[in-house]
Amino acid sequence: MFEGVRTVITENWTNRKRMLRLASYELKGQNSGTVFGFLWNFFNPALQIAVFWFVFAIGLNTQPPQGNYPYIIWMIVGIIPWFFINTAMTSSATSIYAYSAILKRMYLPLSIVPVKTIISAFIGHLWSMLVVFSIIIFSGNPVNSMVYQLPYYMIALIVFLVGYGLFASAINVVFKDYQKLFSAVVRLLFYITPVVWVQDRLPEDLKLVLKLNPLAYIIDGYRNCILYGVSLNVHWRQGLWFWACALFLFIYGSAVHMKFRKKFMDLL
Repeated sequence: MFEGVRTVITENWTNRKRMLRLASYELKGQNSGTVFGFLWNFFNPALQIAVFWFVFAIGLNTQPPQGNYPYIIWMIVGIIPWFFINTAMTSSATSIYAYSAILKRMYLPLSIVPVKTIISAFIGHLWSMLVVFSIIIFSGNPVNSMVYQLPYYMIALIVFLVGYGLFASAINVVFKDYQKLFSAVVRLLFYITPVVWVQDRLPEDLKLVLKLNPLAYIIDGYRNCILYGVSLNVHWRQGLWFWACALFLFIYGSAVHMKFRKKFMDLL
């Protein structure tokens, strides 16, 4: 099992420059041929944010749990990392299958395919975060000084997503119904993660169960460091649980990837 981890890390480190180039090309190619091109990376999230803001802020009168930030700021800080999570999970699961034509024509270390897809989504996420900070500042709201913790949550999320991508991309080649099944799971994850609604008003037992969702640690972490200035030490137990899940997923995902990779070309 740990041999698979070593192979995955070695392949990605050795091919890091190639992986970054592929990630950049993939991001540029997503909106190739459209009138607005790269700007669609901002237009699409903006349209979704407008819909959720209307439903939850206007329709359901949802309020942020603390501080003087308006709901739209609270929501944006949580929903932008969710867009990254959703894009990375969806695209990495189909990455090897989508790259099958290229893989048949040239040699490419298979483990870098889902990883470059996640890196591509992360580059788009960084641009989106610049927009988030601009909105917060120009709306007259402060960015908390604990924002320096943000890279920690980004790295933690990448580790989690890479583990998932290695697992899901391998399973999706072997079992092609996986992606359709997981699409329903992603929709459920959206509503059990504190993205657009506040979980603090739920009963304590239910809140404890929902905090077992490792993605809740990331979404809350973005808000804690950007808006509320909450130190990492405050939620250290939830942090330990997250890293246990992330490292298990990375180790298990690497093992599954290595187990099935010899069969990929026959199944593509």
